Amino acid sequence: MASDCISPESGGGSPRSAPPPGRPSWSGLLQFSLVSIPVKAYPAVSTSDAVHFNQLHADCGQRIRYEKRCPVHGPVEAAAIVKGYPYAPDRYVVVEPAELDKLRPARDRALRLERFVEAQQIDPVLFAGRSLYLVPDGLAAGRPFRVLNESLRQRGKWAVGRVVLSGHRQVALLRPAGVVLAIDLLHYPAQVRAAPAGGDGSEATPEELSLASMLIDTASGPVDWSQYRDETAAELRALVDAKVTGQPLAEAADESTAVLSLLDALKQSVAAVGGQNVSKQSVTALSNQTTEQSVEPRKRQRKEPRRTA
Repeated sequence: MASDCISPESGGGSPRSAPPPGRPSWSGLLQFSLVSIPVKAYPAVSTSDAVHFNQLHADCGQRIRYEKRCPVHGPVEAAAIVKGYPYAPDRYVVVEPAELDKLRPARDRALRLERFVEAQQIDPVLFAGRSLYLVPDGLAAGRPFRVLNESLRQRGKWAVGRVVLSGHRQVALLRPAGVVLAIDLLHYPAQVRAAPAGGDGSEATPEELSLASMLIDTASGPVDWSQYRDETAAELRALVDAKVTGQPLAEAADESTAVLSLLDALKQSVAAVGGQNVSKQSVTALSNQTTEQSVEPRKRQRKEPRRTA
């Protein structure tokens, strides 16, 4: 099993081979057994294009300001604020940063790899949504870093470990990503909720399964990541420009909301993509074939002679 990540930049394959510009978000040791590798971590995802709004006063249009206030002394400077843990209603114990650091042993200042697993063993629901690129820190770290990367790739393994990031002890997944390594932070299993019950208990018919399989096969293939773009920022800029210049606002086109039966929806879906990889005649033939297969057992059952004692 290949364990490379899929790169949105190339449509599949290895991500960028050099870290993004800027300062690393974390640096420390990557440890497995007695091997220690100095590494640096860079954010794998850019949030610079995210859409943000400011809150305004509806009457005058001025931006709403927030300030930190003490109910007794009024506004408080950031330097005068400390952390406190509530141990009773309206009662707090102050915890200093140095006291928090003493809680964390030296090994927590490194990314410690504890288990090597098959990728299929990791439930995607565990992914917390934060990823980092890991690169060697210094020339001496390059060789052991490459050995670990290539070993993971050859064995088709990912690694699970723990590390302290942003002041919290995190579970992390380490995997090969081209010439670098990628870290995906995970939720703790106790944080994951059980899936709700779903479905009505009915079984799919052979025809439904055949049509659904054909639809899946027709849409299978490499992903062209260039087709996946967040258009929210561009749409927002167009909206703002239209409002500033007094132009009419564009409206999204209405889509059909017709409700079809599952079988009809599958047939029409397969027929819609039939021009690419499958003909409508084959869809009809498959539909007739699966229908006959589901009806034939009932015919044989009706023709079977009644047995008497």
